[in-house]
Amino acid sequence: MALRVARIALRTGHPEEMAKFCLGFSLTEALCVGAGLAVSGLCYYMYRKKKKTADELDNASHINIDGNLKDTLEVTPGARLQYAVVEGVVEPVGEPLRSQCHEDIVGVVHKVEVTEPRLGLSSLYSALFKSHDKPVLHKQVTSVPFVLRGSDGTAVQVHCPLKASGLNMEMLYKRFLQVSHGFSVLGWYFSGVKSYSQLETEEMLESVGTRVTGVGQLTLDPDGTLNLRPPSDGSKYFLSMADYDTLRKQYSAATKAWKRFAVIFALAGAAALYTRKASLDSVTTKGGNPVEDGENNQENICHLPLSAM
Repeated sequence: MALRVARIALRTGHPEEMAKFCLGFSLTEALCVGAGLAVSGLCYYMYRKKKKTADELDNASHINIDGNLKDTLEVTPGARLQYAVVEGVVEPVGEPLRSQCHEDIVGVVHKVEVTEPRLGLSSLYSALFKSHDKPVLHKQVTSVPFVLRGSDGTAVQVHCPLKASGLNMEMLYKRFLQVSHGFSVLGWYFSGVKSYSQLETEEMLESVGTRVTGVGQLTLDPDGTLNLRPPSDGSKYFLSMADYDTLRKQYSAATKAWKRFAVIFALAGAAALYTRKASLDSVTTKGGNPVEDGENNQENICHLPLSAM
């Protein structure tokens, strides 16, 4: 079939078709197919990852923090639940952290961050990156031990809060700092990126009436202490100010979105392949019925001068 297409392309006088045949794909077609398949693969990977987390959230045991929690874990093999959901009010163990900008606000997790918002001046930078990029110049996150306390006073000790996902804390302070540019204007010209200020922010997980949903491994120590820590099987560890149902809906929506993206880009790649096949079929039909090789078909042989070889 390939030989027939090549011979017909020569006979019909379409050198661009012959060039596309010899190269397999044109550059544009190769980029479209490759980009479509690569992005589709990435979207499918993210879909599987989000779906795994969504399924784990759906199957997690939702446990109330009350006096029955210890009894439940005592009769559970290993005195632990591999993946459980608990909700309670944040309470520090010992001295809480204090805000640098508001001395009357205390909490258990504190983050101070200085970023440098940047504006892309060139279309290339804006196409490859976000139009507003914010490299982190300084970041300091600290925490103190704390528990999630239930309505009857039962407490669950929270371990490794900085490893948890979904911890969107309250913004306490935000300030833009003007910077002197000096010779950095030349850097803007060559890099295509303009740095116009620095942004200093302060966030805190407050310890006064803040309700948090924790999802992770729930264990009971021999001394009777209840603990919430990252799951040992690699499942996602959550500390979120959203409730359990909201958390499930967020991951369910993200799963559906990544699935749609994977299908869309896969169809785009398939469409490019179909277009390529249609173009090859059109080359075949332009020459009519191909003439088979044989002794009586010498007039169809393409003679090339030796200098061309």
